[in-house]
Amino acid sequence: MLEQLGHRPNKGLGQNYLIDANILDIIADTADIQAGESVLEIGPGLGALTERLIPKAKSVTCIEKDPVMVNYLNTRFSEFTLIEHDALDVDLEALFESGITKVAANLPYSVASRLMVDIAECRNRPELMSLTIQKEVADRLTAPPGNKHYGVLGILTDAFYTNSLIKKISPTCFLPPPKVWSAVVRMERHEEPIVGIEAYPLFKKLVKFCFSQRRKQIGTILKKMGIEPVDEILMDAGIEHSERPEVIEIERWAALARLLS
Repeated sequence: MLEQLGHRPNKGLGQNYLIDANILDIIADTADIQAGESVLEIGPGLGALTERLIPKAKSVTCIEKDPVMVNYLNTRFSEFTLIEHDALDVDLEALFESGITKVAANLPYSVASRLMVDIAECRNRPELMSLTIQKEVADRLTAPPGNKHYGVLGILTDAFYTNSLIKKISPTCFLPPPKVWSAVVRMERHEEPIVGIEAYPLFKKLVKFCFSQRRKQIGTILKKMGIEPVDEILMDAGIEHSERPEVIEIERWAALARLLS
């Protein structure tokens, strides 16, 4: 099909096409789409996942940047909505306000982390996301406190979602094969966010700053931020002065942000 279209996968757009039917079925099944639900797909490419979503959902909206893929998708499908744009520049909040409740996608790896955080931060964030991402990013998304992969991505998304790894994917499942392994992850929305809307901006700033110095003691880092009295605030949040950011659970990060805000 790519040959017929005269198209070569674009590295800059992260175009590694998923060609394994079993993995495509896993992504669609993990999304747990019900008949009355509307679904968003980011980076549909040739529509291998799209064709599995359309029969399951009430409606499917796709965001595709590549004009060659846009033209092809418009000839292949009629019962869907196609937005020709860079997903990073699309008003995601408006899409979710329109009634989209699920996301299923093989995300472009270069922007996957940012997209997951952007979606999680939406007021009307989707109930569930079934995503293919780089295995290294999946490790960061799902790592527990104390793990070497635990950090900003996992904590910011954990504020709104329960993240789990569903399936590791070999490079041979893609065309062209990437140089890294991939993974299917499931992100299921909490009934209530762990961090409230008022405290979240400070929570995000705090986590990002502290993990930029993840080997230092949390008390030392907070003093650099000009926060006083450090030990009293940390005690109220259930955190010891000598603890390092990589061992602090999200609940204690949230408590710290609430105290500081």
